[in-house]
Amino acid sequence: MNQEQLADRIKEAVNGAAYTGSLTAYAVQSIELSRSNYPVQNLIIFCQDMNLKFVMTDLATEDRFYPDSVLGVHKVLDLLMRRYQVDPKLVYRKTGIHYTPPKSFIPEDLERMKEEAEGRKYVIPLSIKTLLAVCEVIHCDLTFDPK
Repeated sequence: MNQEQLADRIKEAVNGAAYTGSLTAYAVQSIELSRSNYPVQNLIIFCQDMNLKFVMTDLATEDRFYPDSVLGVHKVLDLLMRRYQVDPKLVYRKTGIHYTPPKSFIPEDLERMKEEAEGRKYVIPLSIKTLLAVCEVIHCDLTFDPK
């Protein structure tokens, strides 16, 4: 799936409703028109504001996951990458895009890392292009369900 196909799915799920949430107009246009490499966090906020569930589906087993944060998305990616024995190097070899998973998935560890970071990044942000690249390798589909 590419970014334009994802934007089409978002348009279908939104069904013409106007966005009235906390994202900027540029962020909303980036999501709806697939204009830039926006952060997945913006997509999650958009879904929550539009009363949509962000769904990640394993195409092999049809398991469905409903992450509500970027950390949740990282956890689903980690689960599926472990299930299919895929590492970030394979993602790069197949797509040319680097994926860097977080150092920890435990909230307490993340809080400790945040305190020790002193302004440096402690959780790797996730862009939509990276998410789509990883999903392509691990055969994961992204959809949107009404709440």
